[in-house]
Amino acid sequence: MTIGTTVTTALAAVLANSWAVELPPEPTFPAIVFEIDSTPESDWVLGGGYTQHVITVVTFAYTKTELSTYKAAIQTAMEAITGFITEEESGDASFEELPGVYAYFQNFRIRTTT
Repeated sequence: MTIGTTVTTALAAVLANSWAVELPPEPTFPAIVFEIDSTPESDWVLGGGYTQHVITVVTFAYTKTELSTYKAAIQTAMEAITGFITEEESGDASFEELPGVYAYFQNFRIRTTT
């Protein structure tokens, strides 16, 4: 299973309205968008065979209360992924496209074997 499939499955269990890379045209909320930045780790151990992924998850909702509920659920879902290392940072995300919609980002680091 690819890291993309694994993350999609984990986040869809939190909120079915989950998308890779960007929101669809005319989105509905609450919604989750994620992006994966993968870097091979050929020098981490002899022989390599590992890839490190930084997964940025952005949650969109109409209320800050909703955002805080999803924040905990997303963290739990990501921690359950094999190879989870840490949540690196999180906080309010800049989102000005739609008035009245709040956004919150979380960055996670996961290591997988290749």
